[in-house]
Amino acid sequence: MDQRVKPAPHEIRRARADNPKTRERDLAAQLGISEAELVAAHCGDGVVRVEPRVNDLLT
Repeated sequence: MDQRVKPAPHEIRRARADNPKTRERDLAAQLGISEAELVAAHCGDGVVRVEPRVNDLLT
């Protein structure tokens, strides 16, 4: 079983700042995280969490 520790959100943001030309999926792979985790690290900093409210979409 893989026991790698995932980077903290501030470490992910720093990696993004240090590698501005790296594609998101490539950076996520380098960090050993998913692209969703990369985006989640930026919540509140230009990224807004979308609430799944299907009823609002269908009415």
